[in-house]
Amino acid sequence: MSASTPQLTPAFLAEDRRPQARIGITVVTALSALVVLVRAYARGCLIRSFGWDDGLICVAMLMNIVVMALSLQVLRYGAGLHIWAIDPAQAPMLYKWLVAAQLVYMIALWMCRISGLAFYWRLNPMPQFQVYLRVSFAFVTAVLVAQVLIIALQCIPLAALWGGADGTCMGSKTVFISTAAMTIICDSIILLLPLKIVFSIHANPARKVALSVVLCFGVFAVMTSVCRIVAMIPAIKQADATWYFSVVMVWSDTEVSTAIIALSLPALKGLVGAVAGSTHKGSSHAESHSGSHDLQLHTVSPKESHLFQGKHPYQRSEIYPSDVYARSDGESEEALWVDEDSRAIHVQNTVRVSVSDRVEGV
Repeated sequence: MSASTPQLTPAFLAEDRRPQARIGITVVTALSALVVLVRAYARGCLIRSFGWDDGLICVAMLMNIVVMALSLQVLRYGAGLHIWAIDPAQAPMLYKWLVAAQLVYMIALWMCRISGLAFYWRLNPMPQFQVYLRVSFAFVTAVLVAQVLIIALQCIPLAALWGGADGTCMGSKTVFISTAAMTIICDSIILLLPLKIVFSIHANPARKVALSVVLCFGVFAVMTSVCRIVAMIPAIKQADATWYFSVVMVWSDTEVSTAIIALSLPALKGLVGAVAGSTHKGSSHAESHSGSHDLQLHTVSPKESHLFQGKHPYQRSEIYPSDVYARSDGESEEALWVDEDSRAIHVQNTVRVSVSDRVEGV
């Protein structure tokens, strides 16, 4: 027996990583699904401004569930077992499900990126920034096409991958490393785009840092991409590749789920704001009955919206329906920041506030 081949004892062949992998995949997928449900509720029911970015992230979540289902099938047919413990008759099915999981995984990540670009488009409608978004959309779409072609053409014919036919293959190292590198580049682009927004606003450094944390949470998606590559290395180099496949599948699902969660965090700010605004609105209503001021709220046309609240709000045409719960201090839940230098009241996106004094008996 060669030095690279372990002793195939019954205990060794009985080792199984699949239970832990199933738990990990299910947990991260369920967590991302919960976040998307909360986001859909906040945007659709509380804020009533369900946009393209929200719809796209819901589609990405559905695809993430498909990725989970395909990953569980890969585990079912032997990923997480030692390669010598797999029934040779089941090996072709393992690789077929693996190819399917890889393709859907890449499409799910692309859908996450498109959702992120749609969110940035809504957040910053300035023409120059929209050019960046269009170029980014073209780039990430071209990368998706390249990744799909690499996976689909890694063996010619593809059946040669699982021994169903004679053919020529690129090699697993070329396939995994090239597609993973493209993924990290795309994730980094989506991560860096919000920095353009952060540097363009009027705010003190502390508020810019806080906004960066909210918008750039995608750094964790990049980190999971790196972890996935690290998990791939032994699967590529070691003869016992299937033993390491389970770890790769967990990181693949974690990467998609992390991207979904990261892109949903800014939208969840509206839920916190709506709850706080509802409480504040109730106290303001009580004050108006006590005789201080009469606060009148008027719905603003969806076309009247601003990039941010400040001295020089950039007016734009908003395609999303706007009916956001307002706070009496003039800040709506769509606003991610307020210009501290401003002394005037600018209401973001949804409400117009007018205050008038009334004198009884006149």
